[in-house]
Amino acid sequence: MVKAFEMGNLKTSPALQSLHNVGRAIDMSISWTDTVTVKDADGKLIKLKTTPRTGMNRQLKTVGASYGVKKFIGGHKDKPHWSDNGR
Repeated sequence: MVKAFEMGNLKTSPALQSLHNVGRAIDMSISWTDTVTVKDADGKLIKLKTTPRTGMNRQLKTVGASYGVKKFIGGHKDKPHWSDNGR
């Protein structure tokens, strides 16, 4: 699967059973330039001004958590992974 989908840069091996299979996780690459403004779950506008300007951004993780979406708790081991429990 890794070869077929050109996923040779993975730091974590794909699992046959995962939160992805049951719709509780997603892998997505996120990036932006300059400052971006997003709404948290309470409708508050949050300016993402800090770096890195990727899914690893601490402010973005806080916004995601307000929606019940958590960044992977293993840090850089699986950068694109978000789920309902951080695993």
